Amino acid sequence: MTVLLRNLEIKTRFDALAPELQKDLDARARRRVFAEGRGPDTVEEAYALQRALRSFREARGEHVVGFKIGYTSKAVRRNLVKIMGLKESVHGYLWDSERFKNKAIVDHRRLAIEGELGVTLLATDSRDVAEWEVEFEPIIETHMLGMDGPPEDDLGRRGMELIGTNCFHTGVVHCSETKRCLVGEIPLNEPMRVDIDRARIEEVTLTELEVGGVYGPAATISWLLRKLEEEGNGEERLLCAGTSLICSTPGALHPVARGGKVKVEFSGLEVFCSASD
Repeated sequence: MTVLLRNLEIKTRFDALAPELQKDLDARARRRVFAEGRGPDTVEEAYALQRALRSFREARGEHVVGFKIGYTSKAVRRNLVKIMGLKESVHGYLWDSERFKNKAIVDHRRLAIEGELGVTLLATDSRDVAEWEVEFEPIIETHMLGMDGPPEDDLGRRGMELIGTNCFHTGVVHCSETKRCLVGEIPLNEPMRVDIDRARIEEVTLTELEVGGVYGPAATISWLLRKLEEEGNGEERLLCAGTSLICSTPGALHPVARGGKVKVEFSGLEVFCSASD
């Protein structure tokens, strides 16, 4: 079988699954595609499913506004490689329909959050990502909590569900203010703090992000640029002025109960959200 024919068969298969999977994602429901073992078998197939979801969502009028970078901790990848089957970070899409203002009330169903660093690209003329001009802000990234695949997926397939569901991403709560600088000037030693219901549950610094000897957002954005180029779908062209990126942090994913209140703070900026009742 030629590579072209194989790729066509994969695209046809996932184009057919995308509406069903997106329906479950929209409802925060059990993801039947994965629960019933009908999902992707490889990382490449998982990204093909992610792109099929993108095509479906664009057809119903939504627009990609950027990328999420995740699974960036080397320690986590090392400890979970036998379960996830992943050897590097992952990426997903950000959508215009999932952008929320500061102090938003977000869907409580299967809700988990991460305190993250968000940037909006302003100028990307240099090949050196550290020289890109951006506006940065702390953001609250919302996720659909939990895996739906069967127990046997713990033998190296969980990462396919992560990628294939757009990294469980469900939205971004944006800060009311931003700061402007070059990527290489984003402060790495300032703490990012996460509070849930007024209890401090996490404090991390961006120095803990490292890829190939580069630290912080410069490392993760450089990885994304290289990865998009390697994939050969032309999506690196989306890394232009106006694009939003979630750069990742070393922090964890935290469940939030119905009615819970979240605050994330970084570099003198604060962002808040509440889970719906």
